[in-house]
Amino acid sequence: MEKGSFIKISYTGRVKDGKVFDTTNEEIAKKENIYDEKRVYHPLPIVVGEKQVIEGLEEAITGMKINESKRVEIPPEKAYGKRDPNLVRLVPMRIFKKQGINPVPGIPITLDGKLARIQTVAGGRVMVDFNHELAGKTLIFDIKIVDEAKTIEDKVKFLIERSFNNSENFEIKISEKSLEVTIPEIAYKDRNILPRKMSLSTDIFRYLDTENLVFREVWSRKGKD
Repeated sequence: MEKGSFIKISYTGRVKDGKVFDTTNEEIAKKENIYDEKRVYHPLPIVVGEKQVIEGLEEAITGMKINESKRVEIPPEKAYGKRDPNLVRLVPMRIFKKQGINPVPGIPITLDGKLARIQTVAGGRVMVDFNHELAGKTLIFDIKIVDEAKTIEDKVKFLIERSFNNSENFEIKISEKSLEVTIPEIAYKDRNILPRKMSLSTDIFRYLDTENLVFREVWSRKGKD
């Protein structure tokens, strides 16, 4: 695959000598006890060379072919970085009380707009780790390139999947420098519809030669029972 290619990859990532932490395979997720019922498990659409996956994974993908599989070992420097002791801080308990948070060791939180994890709670102070939970870890990925988009329509569908999780029932009309996307009812009634549309708009204008994007939604009167 070359930079700029629109592809889909399936993968399973595990910590070296440790457990699986992420996968696109629903059966594996259930087997490894990491299944999330809110997540849609399917191959991940990405644009090669756009830093949409970690550096080591992107390097492995470059040069692979459709239906090719590979196992790669990725050091911390090309994954989530080395652990930084300066990112482990003591935070007064009052900060959590103001935000209505009950700090419990091990739980993930968002503090000052940053993701973190609580390490310990003692004496009115909370030890918080702002390192990524996989920082300092060597990772093993089993990856496979399962599809590549060649046409503009297929590329649009890939980008829709990135923002809406799937592209089923989306209608696409393409004309010179313009694009119209009809959003199905199940998608436009999602409470996250605005950020999803914003995400898709950003991707389309970044990766495709489109000057105008129109979103179309059809609302119908519902019959009385």
